[in-house]
Amino acid sequence: MALSIIMPKAGMAMEEGTVVRWLKKVGDSISKGETIAVIETDKVTMDLESDYDGTLLAIIHGEGDVVTATHTIAWIGAPGEKIPASVEQVGSPLSSMAGPGAAAAAAGPAVPSAGANVAATPAARARAAAAGIKLSSVSGSGPGGAVRLRDLPEAKMVKATPLARKVAEINSIDLLGVEGSGAGGRIRKADVVARVGAVPSAAGSEPFAAGASVPITGMRRVIADKMLRSQQHVPAVTLVTRTDVTELTAFRDRMNAGGGAKVSFSDFILRAAAVALRDHPLINSVIEGDRILLRQEINIGVAVALEAGLIVPVVHGADRLGVRQIAAAARDLAERARAGSLTPDEYSGGTFTITNLGMYGITEFTPLINVPESAILGIGAIEEVLRSAAGGGVESRKVMSLCLTHDHRHIDGAPAAAFLGRIRALLEDCYSLVG
Repeated sequence: MALSIIMPKAGMAMEEGTVVRWLKKVGDSISKGETIAVIETDKVTMDLESDYDGTLLAIIHGEGDVVTATHTIAWIGAPGEKIPASVEQVGSPLSSMAGPGAAAAAAGPAVPSAGANVAATPAARARAAAAGIKLSSVSGSGPGGAVRLRDLPEAKMVKATPLARKVAEINSIDLLGVEGSGAGGRIRKADVVARVGAVPSAAGSEPFAAGASVPITGMRRVIADKMLRSQQHVPAVTLVTRTDVTELTAFRDRMNAGGGAKVSFSDFILRAAAVALRDHPLINSVIEGDRILLRQEINIGVAVALEAGLIVPVVHGADRLGVRQIAAAARDLAERARAGSLTPDEYSGGTFTITNLGMYGITEFTPLINVPESAILGIGAIEEVLRSAAGGGVESRKVMSLCLTHDHRHIDGAPAAAFLGRIRALLEDCYSLVG
């Protein structure tokens, strides 16, 4: 009996996904665990692996199609096996396929993935992709010549953004030969583009050039919908205060000079916010119908900018972590967010969000609430200012702006100001944050 391949539901919040690329065409043999397509959720791009052995009988949704989670996108079975009649009315390998990209899918992928037709274990395929190894160049020791993890040569692990990997794959660029310009040598899309001369036209790429027409899909569409909903339904107010971080700057420098995981200003602010949320539970709440639900867990999301948009990985139980623990957790989440390897649980369940534009020289801004949360904290750049010294004269101090946007339906200005003041006091008494 033919078996269906469905759009997976990667997390409770996922409602639909986009078929980015088919790596197999109708008639191809498929092994269980083999990657057959690339799909995109509102947060990440991920490989879709087959749960069965068999032959790809029909592709119901082609590249570019947006499909509801758990709906059938393809059928697999024995060669020549019939698929259910109800599905054949929608589309089959012998008729026009459903969706705008299905005709191309029926004929096979327009741009085959390097190594897509090479038998390999999921672990070997993932390692090869991370290291920039072409599976077609590796002799496999598994059944039928399948490449196993142990068959892969020792190679430098390549750090690259998901979009950079996609552009490199389409253009058959070996990432091992590309120098990265991103943080820690991470390869960005622009680094790969420099090797090929131009960005290819491919699903998931973002040709933001004069005259280009870029569809609002995937992550960008979800961001647009959430921000519009935030503006339309939440009466938001932004409060701004300035905090003296002179002592915090010196304290952070001493901590980092002592070795161990480096601690950023954002890590101290996240720790301060976690403590302040424990003291001001109304800020850590959500409106559900006609009730205000005060959340028990303090889960703080940290906005991370990607080439394709914005993602907010969540540090769960932040109030139970010290500064160094927060630093390690936040760094790990940010790195894997940029690599597209977060699990659904790691970018869901947030109760409060922090976003930092200080590294771009922005001193103050109005962050939009990440609904259904009730508040978001924006961090501005540190500035040198002159102030009156206690003993007379003037002195140079380092100050930072903190911008709190809150939902005025249930959080009035006074409790919001008290919460923001608590964060300011904790940062100015920074030693208390490591106690």
